[in-house]
Amino acid sequence: MEQIPQPESPPTLEQVREQFKDWRQSREKRSAIPDALWQAAIHLCQDYSISKISSTLRLNHAVIKQRVQACGLTNHPEPSIPVPSFIELDVNPSKSVSECIVEMEEKGGARMRMYFKGEAGLDFLELGKAFWNKRP
Repeated sequence: MEQIPQPESPPTLEQVREQFKDWRQSREKRSAIPDALWQAAIHLCQDYSISKISSTLRLNHAVIKQRVQACGLTNHPEPSIPVPSFIELDVNPSKSVSECIVEMEEKGGARMRMYFKGEAGLDFLELGKAFWNKRP
């Protein structure tokens, strides 16, 4: 396939979509897409992804990709949002304050209630054992 000359001011995706719409309304059934429309669609690949072009212009994705590759153009549109090269993640445990209430009661009526806010640093199992194994 021949190299396609770059137009002076490339049309936008919306302008090419309108051109395809006008052509579809006035074409004879099953007529081939004119070269000028293909050229306009192919040049859009410098600013848009092939997927975006094919869905907007209602064209076959594989055919556009083949034509872009045959013309030697690259399909690497610049991302609209800059991608950071490094992202730092905080993997420390949550800094939220936790609360815990432990209540124990034995048959004889003895009760123990403990309320902890934040990091208690206590072994609850040992506290329970001490409560249940107390001597009168």
